[in-house]
Amino acid sequence: MALAHFQRTFTDASGNIKPGLSVTVRRESDNGLAALFADAGSVTPKSNPFNTDANGYGSFYVTDGRYRIQATDIDWRNEDLISQPSPNFTTMPQVGGDPVVESGSNSDGEWTRWSDGTQICKTESPLNQTDTSGRFEMNYPTPFSNATSNFRVVAGSENQGSTFARRYNVNSVLVDSTSILIAYLGVSSIAYPVRYMIIGRWK
Repeated sequence: MALAHFQRTFTDASGNIKPGLSVTVRRESDNGLAALFADAGSVTPKSNPFNTDANGYGSFYVTDGRYRIQATDIDWRNEDLISQPSPNFTTMPQVGGDPVVESGSNSDGEWTRWSDGTQICKTESPLNQTDTSGRFEMNYPTPFSNATSNFRVVAGSENQGSTFARRYNVNSVLVDSTSILIAYLGVSSIAYPVRYMIIGRWK
């Protein structure tokens, strides 16, 4: 069960911190005392009322709902306390209702496909040519549906794209439905890994 977390430093009207303040939490629905917990897993119950610590800090976990929080000179009404989703999701999240429908990898790299037709491919391969000019081709790990439309390419070296372009003087990047071809003028005898990411469509 997901719990909402409330935490605050309690002060009086003049902004003075209130250590040892007795705080009561009630449900707005029936004015009954809320069941509070000291942890997100609802393992350790917390007293209600509870006292703020030496720094005026108060904290509790509670089931989602609307609450009234009361203490001396404090009467906070209709506090909506809503739990937040865990960042450690167990199922694939969706963006606009379009989930990932397939992903995988092989010797040519990795790919991901979304149900709206978007596909992303990426890989890394060493650029070992050391002559003054060359062409470097890499196959996609899975083909795209169209060789010409909606392609976006990001290519770079171990030290990111600017270093790759500076060392190898890239003058063109060509793509089709199955591979990427990088034409360059080499200015260094040092071989760097080449990384690319290309976005297109699988359907």
